[in-house]
Amino acid sequence: MPDPERVQSGIMIQTESHVFLIDLGSGVLQRLVSSGIDITKIQHVFISHFHVDHCSDFPTFCQSMWLAGFNKTLHLYAPPQVDEWSKGVREIGYPYLLEKLDVEIHHLDEKATVMIGNCKITTTPTTHGSMDTRAFKMECSGKSIVYSSDTAPSSEIVDLAKDTDLLIHECNWLDGEYPKKVHTSPSELHEVISKATPKRVVVTHVSPQVVENWETVKSIISHGLDVDALLGEDLLALEVL
Repeated sequence: MPDPERVQSGIMIQTESHVFLIDLGSGVLQRLVSSGIDITKIQHVFISHFHVDHCSDFPTFCQSMWLAGFNKTLHLYAPPQVDEWSKGVREIGYPYLLEKLDVEIHHLDEKATVMIGNCKITTTPTTHGSMDTRAFKMECSGKSIVYSSDTAPSSEIVDLAKDTDLLIHECNWLDGEYPKKVHTSPSELHEVISKATPKRVVVTHVSPQVVENWETVKSIISHGLDVDALLGEDLLALEVL
């Protein structure tokens, strides 16, 4: 929902030698600029799926990269629908950007593995209605981060996140009656965490109701578990040790 304090989905991961961006929903570009990052250091962008709140800032990101003097190849990783999406957004929507920025597209199959330097990125499909969506696991220097993207509870994500250092998982709504196999509720997330046993959890893709009732949601998510659960906030920065 529109909120001056919370823009849409986007996560930046910095390692010793690379800066990665996962998802680029509306407002993410401005948050990147606010973070102080030199956006031209971002060469690898991953998009989990093509709902507007996960990809709508990509054209403005491309224009900003061009204006900032980025002169390398921008690598875009996404499910196979990226070809059709890219044609509509880039070739039809903003064709002038084609000659301004070199974008190389990489298809992410359901169980893809990408090596970038010493970082390994693996994917698994999620359960998100009819959308072909990816969850991501990044392993680098002996540490790991898992991002669920949008999903209902999924055994594949549990396997992907087993004993991870940081699990970034959605919790779109409160417990109750909602469409099945689309998003995750607090009680369902508690079960995911109890099986995956991550060291730390950040809860994202939250409705206003989840934000307003965060203390209750947190108690449900972490009940009986030895886990540090945080509510995702814009510009929240964490170090994975």
